[in-house]
Amino acid sequence: MLDAGLLRQQQRAMCSADQEYAWTEESVEDYWKRRWRKVKRKRARMHHQIDAAHGSTEAFYGLARERLVAQGRLTEEDAECFTRIDKRLAHLQRHPHLLEFYDWKKQFHDEWIQKHFKQKRGI
Repeated sequence: MLDAGLLRQQQRAMCSADQEYAWTEESVEDYWKRRWRKVKRKRARMHHQIDAAHGSTEAFYGLARERLVAQGRLTEEDAECFTRIDKRLAHLQRHPHLLEFYDWKKQFHDEWIQKHFKQKRGI
């Protein structure tokens, strides 16, 4: 078993102010590369989780519609209509820039029209 005092002494010697670390441009650049890789990995993991959640939500909605049709509480035509609506909503959730058109604060605003319906010369 290690002595606690000896362990503290070793830690202090390792991190003592006498031995100052000299930062080099390469070490700083390597740090930021590692940091960026970590951020990208975390972001990709979050995107995969979101995609999995969307997939499971769509599956559960489909099962619920099938159950309602089997119970006679929903007609086949209504189920197909709800399926189309759900697909459109899922598409809009995955592409949030498309939602901008439906925002009543921006809808048909002069800046929005200029940005999205720019006419080219000669037209």
